[in-house]
Amino acid sequence: MAGKDELARAAIAQRAGERLASLDLAGADRHAAEALARMLAADAIERVRAALSIAVRHAKHLPRDIAMKIAHDVDSVACPFLEVTEVFSESDWQQLVLTISRSALVAVARRKQIPASLANTLAEIGDLPVAHTLVANPAAPMTERVCAALMERFGTETSLLDRMAQRQDLVAEIVMKLTTKVAGAAREKLLRRYNMPDHTEMVGAEAESIAVMGVIRQTPTTGLAALIRTMRREGKLTDLLLLNAARHDLIAFLAAALADRTTMRMEQVTTVLLHAGAGAVVKLLRQARVPQTLHDDFWAALAGARGRLQGTVH
Repeated sequence: MAGKDELARAAIAQRAGERLASLDLAGADRHAAEALARMLAADAIERVRAALSIAVRHAKHLPRDIAMKIAHDVDSVACPFLEVTEVFSESDWQQLVLTISRSALVAVARRKQIPASLANTLAEIGDLPVAHTLVANPAAPMTERVCAALMERFGTETSLLDRMAQRQDLVAEIVMKLTTKVAGAAREKLLRRYNMPDHTEMVGAEAESIAVMGVIRQTPTTGLAALIRTMRREGKLTDLLLLNAARHDLIAFLAAALADRTTMRMEQVTTVLLHAGAGAVVKLLRQARVPQTLHDDFWAALAGARGRLQGTVH
């Protein structure tokens, strides 16, 4: 090395690295190559260290201290090595990802072999470029933990979520969560890929039902008739909505809605709903054109409401 210029030292670094990567190097020759590699890994010229990094990245038995030295070097030296080397254990990787640069983390996320523990850590500490690289890498396992961490940290990054939706190895729970976060074509492709029904309509209907229940609760008794007329015109006064009202103890609204469908007064309907037997309730439901398939559900909902309301009175 004495008196060698930059080009010569880079050539020496390449040759030493190639010898270390050779499987037939042993004994004194290996010790000599390792000693030279340690010197090269500390060379002041970045080009020399980069040449060594590329030459030893496929080495199977590179000493740990040399590997760690290269891994913590500048990006041009560390990244090509980190993307390929197989000398580190899982515990080594867990330590490394906490201390290397962002560009180095991206290089790790590009690896052709990524254990689940490493993918978990990258998902939990990496920034957006790391997350994009991880999701785009088919070798990175998209476990529920990995996906959950990414969705929690980058839930508003539509490009990342759309890319995740293109994966072929997502668990069902993640697929369902993604359908509520991605839109349009991405959601349709996701559902087709995993042969799953579109639950977003169900989620939307449930959200709308909750909102309607809130409006009903805030409407005074004197305003129920007007509310019911409006809902009827908009096609929202459905049998399932009435059943939901019974389940939420909204008896005044239910009585007003059933009275609107029959010739009975609201007070009469209220008495039947709160005090009459099953026969009278079924007769009322028939008059209100509620399908027979829902009669048992209505009776069960009313029985529960009666018990809760009676407990409130007491």
